Amino acid sequence: MSGTARLATLFWEEIASRLGSPATPDGESDCEAILTDACARGRAGNQGISLSEPAFVRDLARIAARDGLTAAALAQLAIEDLYLACACRLRAPRAAMLLDLRHRAGIRKSIARVARSSDDVAEIEQQLIVNLLVGSPPAAPILEAYGGQAPLERWLHVVAHRSALTWQRKRQCETRVFEKAARQALLSAETPAEVRFLKARYHRDFAEALTEALQVLDERDHLILRWHFVDAVTVDRIGKMFGVTQPTASRWLAAAREKLLANVKARLRNRLGESSGEIASLAGLVASRLDSLLSESRDPQYMRRMNQRRMRSTRDR
Repeated sequence: MSGTARLATLFWEEIASRLGSPATPDGESDCEAILTDACARGRAGNQGISLSEPAFVRDLARIAARDGLTAAALAQLAIEDLYLACACRLRAPRAAMLLDLRHRAGIRKSIARVARSSDDVAEIEQQLIVNLLVGSPPAAPILEAYGGQAPLERWLHVVAHRSALTWQRKRQCETRVFEKAARQALLSAETPAEVRFLKARYHRDFAEALTEALQVLDERDHLILRWHFVDAVTVDRIGKMFGVTQPTASRWLAAAREKLLANVKARLRNRLGESSGEIASLAGLVASRLDSLLSESRDPQYMRRMNQRRMRSTRDR
């Protein structure tokens, strides 16, 4: 790639490899000037970020091939923001820090328009930053989707807002599903009258114990239970997302379930005392019916009702 058109040559070769067919250089001398200027603009707009020209040009070619852009159209993109996004994806030194410095406050503000508590905002924010920079295997980093058609600040506002809504929807779904599991396990009519009385009397204690037990699970166990029972993600898919085999993921799921149930039973003993055999039998009912009740979230009608409630909630705000 020697000569005066080295960046243009690289650009067109990268496009050809991505499209799987030869690309037709259109005004290659102009393309070289456009790419040279783009590299200069990117460096000037992101002082302290070291990103090689070939790396940035390849990324511009990726975007051009994906979005059907001509070389001339590149000059109209938010080049400085694209340069920073590319540097973050390639994990260039100081890139993530600069992204954080410029955009963390805006991301937080966008999330706070949806989430109600500071803890929720912090959790969504942290999760989003990780997904932006690293992704959630097998999903690629979200920054790969940024194409420079709009300023990065505006694009991140949309992404943060959507992420908060998605997080809120899943959390509401998860809460309702787990509460429903506890409530139905306790109020089942398939037991003697005196046990049904105890269920009705203590159902709030069971629901609260289950909620508390979920809150103290470690992140991996909580994710696995949520993905499998609430989002209907298969054990095989969970294994791929964590980069482990299906048997390993299956063991993790079983261990997380057992840990959750043990925690529920322990909290019930603390709340209600260990002397009651009836209370102990109710804890067993929770364990025996938890899987089938949680799996109701997979029913399309149930999910449709949840989405309708979410839409009404959003509209009311």
